[in-house]
Amino acid sequence: GMLMNWWNISVFCIIPIVSVVFFFFWKRKYLWMAPLISTAISVVISLLAMPSILSDAEHRNMFFGISIMLHILIVVVLTVIAYAAARFLAKK
Repeated sequence: GMLMNWWNISVFCIIPIVSVVFFFFWKRKYLWMAPLISTAISVVISLLAMPSILSDAEHRNMFFGISIMLHILIVVVLTVIAYAAARFLAKK
């Protein structure tokens, strides 16, 4: 339903993008922290929004095995793109 849509958009789009953009414009030398911060925020938001994900092994495995891994993949790719952009801007 609505909660799932909101959760998907936040965990797989908004949180990774905001984390990477924040470090990109704040301090680029800390960009490596974006995946860590982003993942931590996503886990906290997920547990607050759907505490039931910890209720049984199947939900827990799907959450940590699939959702969080996918989140980390997305935010790492965005971080790599941000590093490439930072290098490109530094050379100009």
